[in-house]
Amino acid sequence: MAALPGQAAAAPSDGAGDVPAYQQADEAKKIKGTAGSGDAPKIEPATYSDSIGRGEKRYYRVELDAKSSAFISAVAAPKPGSRVKDIGEGLKIGLENVDGSACNGATQPQFSAEGAAYPIASYATRIIGAGDQCQKAGPYLFSVEREGPATSDPARWPLEIRFMSEPGLKGGLDALPGAPNDSAGTPEETPEPVTGGEKKQAHGGSGFNDAGAVSKGLWKDRIRPGETRFYRVPVDWGQRLNAAVELGSSGSPGEYPPTIYDGLGVTAYNPARGQFDADQFVPYSPDKSAQAAVHTQPVDFGRRFAYSDNTPCVAGWHYLAVTVSPKLSGYFKSTAPLTLRVDVTGKAEAGPRYAGDAAAAGFGVSEDDKAQAEKGQSAAEAERSGTLELVAYAGIGAGVVLILVLVVWTLMARRRTAAGPGAVPPPGSGVPGGFPGQGGQSGTVPLRPQQQGQGHGQGHGQGYSADQGYGPGPQQQRY
Repeated sequence: MAALPGQAAAAPSDGAGDVPAYQQADEAKKIKGTAGSGDAPKIEPATYSDSIGRGEKRYYRVELDAKSSAFISAVAAPKPGSRVKDIGEGLKIGLENVDGSACNGATQPQFSAEGAAYPIASYATRIIGAGDQCQKAGPYLFSVEREGPATSDPARWPLEIRFMSEPGLKGGLDALPGAPNDSAGTPEETPEPVTGGEKKQAHGGSGFNDAGAVSKGLWKDRIRPGETRFYRVPVDWGQRLNAAVELGSSGSPGEYPPTIYDGLGVTAYNPARGQFDADQFVPYSPDKSAQAAVHTQPVDFGRRFAYSDNTPCVAGWHYLAVTVSPKLSGYFKSTAPLTLRVDVTGKAEAGPRYAGDAAAAGFGVSEDDKAQAEKGQSAAEAERSGTLELVAYAGIGAGVVLILVLVVWTLMARRRTAAGPGAVPPPGSGVPGGFPGQGGQSGTVPLRPQQQGQGHGQGHGQGYSADQGYGPGPQQQRY
């Protein structure tokens, strides 16, 4: 079991300053983007690992067809505890033609908390049917730029790049649906969070790759000041995610407790790591709990043509990133209690008719995904659980075969015993004491009475020949 693949989701440690860093994908391929576009390395649908320095811009080359939509995300993960500017510092992510014309799907994820660093992510997209300059097949340039003042964190930031390709629809451009009407849009006010029910244990991860799954209901976890914990929720076509995160009070901080602005935050991402709106951060006072909430629009294929922020709605794992300010370390010696109120509303619907395998590309919700969410498993835990099931089924199968062999062996032994000592075993039974007969079969030929007395004490006695059986020795006449 120790050798089985996958590791459990990271749990918050209780040691001082032990804030886990962002966990990149184990299968991420190392790559080095270039400062110029001319010799940029090529990337394909997969996950890559790089780093980016202050003020740098990194280029990567991609080949796109004229049928699939492209989602290329970048996650920047400063070291926990790093200081960043709370306004105007972050990433600039874009996709452009080699002639310099930009695609419409550029984004700029930035830090929203007061001077605190945490993982930020979003993507650049090429959406088939969007009507921009990037609809043709050919080479394109993906770029990630780190923006910030000269006083920003001088260390290089780990950079995780993920390229996802969404298959086109059967029927091509003629099958693309129109944008939904405004009545199906996102409500102006945040929906009420779920209440009631028993809290289940959640296991948040340190990034997208080891995020712990959660389903509709109440979940509890613990988080360190300065930490960001990731959770994933399966959201199918026709559904929407509504989540509220609650941070408990820390006890009695005195008569005039301070207020820590941007003390608690939550960010929602779609399956391709596209950020929904801005980070939602709220103030925290140690004498009472705080709650940050987020909700998404319904998962409707046509909505990608209705919003200027280019956050396409696709079915699959949606992510929640929960951040607690490092300034709360004065009120929590180790970890702080966290409550997640997760709601997935709307009836699951049949998705669009893709011309390829959307599930293999990372889009869609399966029954296994729903089961993982109910159990609160990370992707690694689900893989390990599936491996254990295979081992168990293989063991059961081998045990059944062994029992059948033993039963057959026992029955054959009983038949031989019931037949008596002089019985002739059936041809080909391989019973010891027989001799090879015709066709290579074994058998036993009983001696005639006259033979049984001969050969003993005379010459060489009774001889044996494999082709003639028992007979007289060399000095005797054969019978």
